Amino acid sequence: MPVYTVHAPVAHGADLAVTDKFVFVRDGFHVWAAVAGALWLAWNRLWLALIGWIVLTFAIDYALAKLGIGRGAIVLVDLVLMVLIGLEAA
Repeated sequence: MPVYTVHAPVAHGADLAVTDKFVFVRDGFHVWAAVAGALWLAWNRLWLALIGWIVLTFAIDYALAKLGIGRGAIVLVDLVLMVLIGLEAA
């Protein structure tokens, strides 16, 4: 069953009875955003999110490596970040 979020205008004096200005956005998981996050962000022209994702990924990987965490755990953390991108892609 698809799930949607409803976005209504909340500007000053907006009448919520005018439903033609409501926007329905399907919520869900985007596989391609999870599999190829950097390419998906670049394809959708989300440049600041792409830069933030690259910086965050490298910073977390560097910090975990300096703490002596094993490579398997670092890959697991990277997979969790990929799943988060897939969940937030909608």
